[in-house]
Amino acid sequence: MLQISYLSRSRAPMTPDQLLELLLQSRRNNVERGITGMLLYGNGTFLQVIEGEDAVVDRLVERISVDPRHDGIQLLGRREIQERQYTDWSMGFERVTDAGLQQVEGLRDFGARDFNFDYLSRNGAVVETLMDHFRAPHWDPLIRELDAKDKVIDHLSKRLARARGSVEVASLVLESVTEASRQGSLSEEHQRLCQSALTALRQS
Repeated sequence: MLQISYLSRSRAPMTPDQLLELLLQSRRNNVERGITGMLLYGNGTFLQVIEGEDAVVDRLVERISVDPRHDGIQLLGRREIQERQYTDWSMGFERVTDAGLQQVEGLRDFGARDFNFDYLSRNGAVVETLMDHFRAPHWDPLIRELDAKDKVIDHLSKRLARARGSVEVASLVLESVTEASRQGSLSEEHQRLCQSALTALRQS
Protein backbone atom coordinates (compact mmCIF):
# COMPACT_ATOMS: atom_id res chain seq x y z
CA MET A 1 0.00 0.00 0.00
CA LEU A 2 1.25 3.47 -0.90
CA GLN A 3 0.93 6.88 0.77
CA ILE A 4 1.82 10.10 -1.05
CA SER A 5 1.77 13.67 0.24
CA TYR A 6 2.10 16.79 -1.86
CA LEU A 7 1.74 20.56 -1.94
CA SER A 8 0.09 22.56 -4.69
CA ARG A 9 -1.21 26.03 -5.41
CA SER A 10 -4.71 26.73 -6.62
CA ARG A 11 -4.69 28.77 -9.83
CA ALA A 12 -7.32 31.06 -8.31
CA PRO A 13 -8.76 31.46 -4.78
CA MET A 14 -11.34 28.74 -4.14
CA THR A 15 -14.85 29.77 -3.13
CA PRO A 16 -16.82 27.68 -0.60
CA ASP A 17 -18.95 26.29 -3.45
CA GLN A 18 -15.83 25.31 -5.40
CA LEU A 19 -14.32 23.67 -2.35
CA LEU A 20 -17.55 21.80 -1.74
CA GLU A 21 -17.56 20.60 -5.33
CA LEU A 22 -13.94 19.48 -5.06
CA LEU A 23 -14.52 17.74 -1.75
CA LEU A 24 -17.66 15.94 -2.87
CA GLN A 25 -16.01 14.86 -6.10
CA SER A 26 -12.97 13.59 -4.22
CA ARG A 27 -15.02 11.66 -1.69
CA ARG A 28 -17.22 10.10 -4.33
CA ASN A 29 -14.31 9.03 -6.51
CA ASN A 30 -12.12 7.94 -3.61
CA VAL A 31 -14.74 5.57 -2.25
CA GLU A 32 -14.86 3.87 -5.64
CA ARG A 33 -11.05 3.70 -5.86
CA GLY A 34 -10.42 2.65 -2.27
CA ILE A 35 -8.50 5.86 -1.57
CA THR A 36 -8.33 7.47 1.86
CA GLY A 37 -6.56 10.65 2.90
CA MET A 38 -6.68 14.24 4.01
CA LEU A 39 -6.80 17.66 2.37
CA LEU A 40 -5.88 20.96 4.03
CA TYR A 41 -6.52 24.28 2.28
CA GLY A 42 -5.57 27.85 3.03
CA ASN A 43 -4.18 30.90 1.23
CA GLY A 44 -4.62 29.24 -2.14
CA THR A 45 -2.49 26.31 -0.98
CA PHE A 46 -3.37 22.61 -0.84
CA LEU A 47 -1.63 20.10 1.41
CA GLN A 48 -2.90 16.62 0.64
CA VAL A 49 -2.18 13.07 1.70
CA ILE A 50 -3.60 10.14 -0.27
CA GLU A 51 -3.20 6.43 0.38
CA GLY A 52 -4.33 3.22 -1.21
CA GLU A 53 -3.17 0.54 -3.60
CA ASP A 54 0.07 1.54 -5.33
CA ALA A 55 -1.19 1.64 -8.91
CA VAL A 56 -4.40 3.48 -7.93
CA VAL A 57 -2.52 6.15 -5.98
CA ASP A 58 0.00 6.67 -8.79
CA ARG A 59 -2.79 7.12 -11.34
CA LEU A 60 -4.56 9.60 -9.07
CA VAL A 61 -1.38 11.65 -8.62
CA GLU A 62 -0.98 11.75 -12.40
CA ARG A 63 -4.53 13.09 -12.75
CA ILE A 64 -3.97 15.66 -10.02
CA SER A 65 -0.79 16.85 -11.72
CA VAL A 66 -2.77 17.86 -14.82
CA ASP A 67 -5.86 19.15 -12.98
CA PRO A 68 -6.30 22.78 -14.12
CA ARG A 69 -7.31 23.80 -10.60
CA HIS A 70 -3.76 23.08 -9.35
CA ASP A 71 -0.44 24.67 -10.12
CA GLY A 72 3.12 24.12 -8.96
CA ILE A 73 2.66 20.64 -7.49
CA GLN A 74 5.51 19.53 -5.24
CA LEU A 75 5.80 15.93 -4.03
CA LEU A 76 6.59 15.88 -0.31
CA GLY A 77 6.65 12.20 0.47
CA ARG A 78 6.14 8.77 -1.04
CA ARG A 79 6.25 5.74 1.20
CA GLU A 80 5.04 2.20 1.52
CA ILE A 81 2.68 1.65 4.45
CA GLN A 82 1.42 -1.52 6.05
CA GLU A 83 -1.92 -0.07 7.10
CA ARG A 84 -3.92 3.07 6.39
CA GLN A 85 -3.42 6.09 8.61
CA TYR A 86 -6.63 7.77 7.41
CA THR A 87 -8.91 4.75 7.54
CA ASP A 88 -12.04 6.71 8.46
CA TRP A 89 -11.66 9.36 5.79
CA SER A 90 -12.44 8.95 2.09
CA MET A 91 -11.10 12.50 2.11
CA GLY A 92 -10.80 14.40 5.37
CA PHE A 93 -10.92 18.15 4.90
CA GLU A 94 -9.99 21.20 6.91
CA ARG A 95 -9.79 24.85 6.03
CA VAL A 96 -6.78 26.30 7.81
CA THR A 97 -7.56 29.11 10.26
CA ASP A 98 -5.69 30.77 13.11
CA ALA A 99 -8.22 29.37 15.56
CA GLY A 100 -7.71 25.86 14.27
CA LEU A 101 -3.94 26.13 14.28
CA GLN A 102 -3.95 27.19 17.92
CA GLN A 103 -4.93 23.60 18.71
CA VAL A 104 -1.88 22.15 16.97
CA GLU A 105 0.67 21.19 19.60
CA GLY A 106 4.18 22.29 18.72
CA LEU A 107 3.20 25.05 16.29
CA ARG A 108 2.69 27.93 18.68
CA ASP A 109 4.27 30.49 16.36
CA PHE A 110 2.70 29.11 13.19
CA GLY A 111 -0.35 31.03 11.94
CA ALA A 112 -2.76 30.79 9.02
CA ARG A 113 -0.66 33.33 7.12
CA ASP A 114 2.24 30.85 7.23
CA PHE A 115 0.18 28.16 5.54
CA ASN A 116 1.42 28.89 2.05
CA PHE A 117 3.29 27.01 -0.64
CA ASP A 118 6.66 28.67 -0.13
CA TYR A 119 6.74 28.29 3.66
CA LEU A 120 5.52 24.69 3.73
CA SER A 121 7.83 23.57 0.94
CA ARG A 122 10.80 24.67 3.09
CA ASN A 123 9.54 23.32 6.42
CA GLY A 124 9.01 19.60 6.32
CA ALA A 125 8.74 19.31 10.10
CA VAL A 126 5.77 21.69 10.10
CA VAL A 127 4.09 19.65 7.39
CA GLU A 128 4.56 16.45 9.42
CA THR A 129 3.14 18.12 12.52
CA LEU A 130 0.09 19.33 10.58
CA MET A 131 -0.53 15.90 9.09
CA ASP A 132 -0.23 14.25 12.50
CA HIS A 133 -2.64 16.71 14.08
CA PHE A 134 -5.28 16.66 11.37
CA ARG A 135 -5.23 12.89 11.01
CA ALA A 136 -8.16 12.70 13.43
CA PRO A 137 -11.51 13.80 11.92
CA HIS A 138 -12.56 17.39 12.55
CA TRP A 139 -15.90 19.12 12.17
CA ASP A 140 -15.05 21.92 9.75
CA PRO A 141 -17.27 24.92 8.90
CA LEU A 142 -17.34 23.74 5.29
CA ILE A 143 -18.86 20.45 6.39
CA ARG A 144 -21.48 22.43 8.27
CA GLU A 145 -22.14 24.29 5.03
CA LEU A 146 -22.58 20.95 3.31
CA ASP A 147 -24.91 19.81 6.06
CA ALA A 148 -26.82 23.08 5.71
CA LYS A 149 -27.15 22.51 1.97
CA ASP A 150 -28.50 19.02 2.64
CA LYS A 151 -31.07 20.54 4.98
CA VAL A 152 -32.01 23.10 2.33
CA ILE A 153 -32.45 20.33 -0.23
CA ASP A 154 -34.59 18.38 2.23
CA HIS A 155 -36.66 21.50 2.94
CA LEU A 156 -37.14 22.19 -0.76
CA SER A 157 -38.12 18.58 -1.38
CA LYS A 158 -40.79 18.83 1.28
CA ARG A 159 -41.98 22.14 -0.14
CA LEU A 160 -42.12 20.59 -3.60
CA ALA A 161 -44.15 17.69 -2.24
CA ARG A 162 -46.56 20.13 -0.63
CA ALA A 163 -46.73 22.14 -3.86
CA ARG A 164 -47.56 19.00 -5.79
CA GLY A 165 -50.26 18.26 -3.26
CA SER A 166 -51.62 21.78 -3.69
CA VAL A 167 -51.71 21.35 -7.45
CA GLU A 168 -53.67 18.14 -7.00
CA VAL A 169 -56.16 19.93 -4.74
CA ALA A 170 -56.56 22.77 -7.23
CA SER A 171 -57.00 20.30 -10.09
CA LEU A 172 -59.70 18.42 -8.23
CA VAL A 173 -61.57 21.62 -7.42
CA LEU A 174 -61.39 22.79 -11.04
CA GLU A 175 -62.53 19.43 -12.33
CA SER A 176 -65.43 19.39 -9.87
CA VAL A 177 -66.54 22.93 -10.70
CA THR A 178 -66.13 22.35 -14.45
CA GLU A 179 -68.18 19.18 -14.34
CA ALA A 180 -70.90 20.81 -12.20
CA SER A 181 -71.02 23.80 -14.55
CA ARG A 182 -71.33 21.51 -17.55
CA GLN A 183 -74.28 19.77 -15.91
CA GLY A 184 -75.84 23.05 -14.72
CA SER A 185 -75.61 21.97 -11.11
CA LEU A 186 -73.28 24.53 -9.54
CA SER A 187 -74.30 25.05 -5.93
CA GLU A 188 -73.29 26.79 -2.74
CA GLU A 189 -71.46 23.59 -1.86
CA HIS A 190 -69.11 24.14 -4.79
CA GLN A 191 -68.55 27.72 -3.66
CA ARG A 192 -67.69 26.48 -0.16
CA LEU A 193 -65.38 23.88 -1.65
CA CYS A 194 -63.57 26.51 -3.72
CA GLN A 195 -63.18 28.79 -0.71
CA SER A 196 -61.76 25.99 1.44
CA ALA A 197 -59.33 25.01 -1.32
CA LEU A 198 -58.22 28.63 -1.78
CA THR A 199 -57.56 28.95 1.96
CA ALA A 200 -55.54 25.76 1.99
CA LEU A 201 -53.48 26.86 -1.03
CA ARG A 202 -52.68 30.20 0.60
CA GLN A 203 -51.48 28.41 3.73
CA SER A 204 -49.30 25.89 1.91
